[in-house]
Amino acid sequence: MRAMPATALKTHNRNAMAQYLYEHRNATKQDLERDLGLSLPTITQNLRALEDDSLIRKGDLQDSTGGRKAQMYEFDPNHRTAIGAVMRANELRLCAINLYGKVIDRRIESAPYRNTNVYYQRIGDIINAFAADLERRYGAVLGVSFAIQGILSPDGTTITFGTIMGNTGLTLETLSQSIHCTCMMIHDSDASAMAELWFDPTLTDAVCVYLERRPGGAVIVDGKLYQGPNQCNGTIEHMTLVPDGLPCYCGQRGCMDAYCSLETLPEDYESIPGFFSVLEQGERHHRERMNAWLNYVAQAIVNARSIIAGDVIIGGEAAQHLTDEDIEILRSRIVGRSPFGTDHFTLRTSYCAEDQNIIGAALRFVEAYLTDIQVK
Repeated sequence: MRAMPATALKTHNRNAMAQYLYEHRNATKQDLERDLGLSLPTITQNLRALEDDSLIRKGDLQDSTGGRKAQMYEFDPNHRTAIGAVMRANELRLCAINLYGKVIDRRIESAPYRNTNVYYQRIGDIINAFAADLERRYGAVLGVSFAIQGILSPDGTTITFGTIMGNTGLTLETLSQSIHCTCMMIHDSDASAMAELWFDPTLTDAVCVYLERRPGGAVIVDGKLYQGPNQCNGTIEHMTLVPDGLPCYCGQRGCMDAYCSLETLPEDYESIPGFFSVLEQGERHHRERMNAWLNYVAQAIVNARSIIAGDVIIGGEAAQHLTDEDIEILRSRIVGRSPFGTDHFTLRTSYCAEDQNIIGAALRFVEAYLTDIQVK
């Protein structure tokens, strides 16, 4: 076998050490020597190079076992950060994450949404200030990723269906006109699914159902987000659940959104948290409404699983309120309505709930960076 060229070997050793430190969080030279089979001079040289590039830093001294205390080296997850953003009717929400996907800062700014240049310039100023503050405290910002309530063009540069926010046709160029960082857009449900995969890498095939005020979904196949050529995979919210039923904002009738939105649960002048608070007290009428809602959710999942017969993950605002009993009731109804009665699947709520779509959006930049330095 031909020997690896010296330059390629050096790069290989450097990447192997960076990956080891990323996965183990920290290690000594002796750990690297033992587990990677590298010589101490090679390890010392590469540690110095990784430290110069700010990928790693010196940690604490290892507890002594009688001899000299060994120096610990640790991966610095904050040497790069990424920002996730979501525009809502009355606010802009931002999350900054490090290279482990940990939220290191949040910001919520009152900013009533308007599909105008003035609005995009205003949020650009907010995001630039947030990014500048992050760079003062941490490393460089990789970019800003927007979780969008709408369908995107295959190249991710245009919102092709933005009825919820009234921004169909909005381009990334217009959205990011005042932002100094690199920007991208991703469907909010797909972003949430990215977070599912990040925090549970054992996922293989799954249907993700995000029960929000505007429900959504995503599909995971072979451990990867499967968006399809038109970026519409997983849009469970617009499947027909009741033919010729209630009107949906998409212009059709009987869509899953019209029956499974959390907004269908509360009565007049009642909030969604208020509904679940009364439900916990055992009020009969609220339980009847909840049962009817669970029936619609179960049928929607049955329909989706007839195409992708994987596990089911329930996320969104509902995941914060559903009890273990609710999940078990939902599972039994799914099994009962399935044509083959199969129960060989897992039904659970999301591991990551608060700002999951924003975190998932930011992870797009993190994953690209880690791939570039061949760490993850």
